[in-house]
Amino acid sequence: MTASTIPPPVSMENILALARSFAAARGATEALADDIKAVQRKALGGRLRALRNRVAEQAASEDALRAAILARPDLFASPRTITVDGIRFGLRKRPGTISLTDEAQTIGRLRARFPDRAEALIRVRESLDRGALRKLPAGELAQIGVTIANAADEVTIAATQGDLDRVVAALLDDHAPAEAA
Repeated sequence: MTASTIPPPVSMENILALARSFAAARGATEALADDIKAVQRKALGGRLRALRNRVAEQAASEDALRAAILARPDLFASPRTITVDGIRFGLRKRPGTISLTDEAQTIGRLRARFPDRAEALIRVRESLDRGALRKLPAGELAQIGVTIANAADEVTIAATQGDLDRVVAALLDDHAPAEAA
């Protein structure tokens, strides 16, 4: 049966029944997700030590590579990075940070010494605070030419359990490519 053939609920009792049906379906989904999580924990439990060992080996290997690069930076003068077996390594210039003691004083000096480039180097921005505007009454908003668009009611359905949705989405994403193949 499609959604277009289902008559709309005519009473609060009908809506409550549909909400209970949704809660029951959600409970069944949660039970299935819990079963899947239990199977995952069991599968991971037997391999957890091996996984931790692999992670430790990877970290030690990365540390050794980092130390070797730091010991011989002259090997990375040109080219600065090399890619081998999908691993890119070498040296790169960090962007650094700009620090100044007094921004207003720096702006004044910039305008005095480089007046032709001041406009490109100094950002002046004026904008409305939309969050603050939302707090104004509709009459005041109309006086300044602001209207609220798309303020119609919409259906909202939210479950109190938040983790279930993420678990189900993750499980479906993990297995979507296998089913499509």
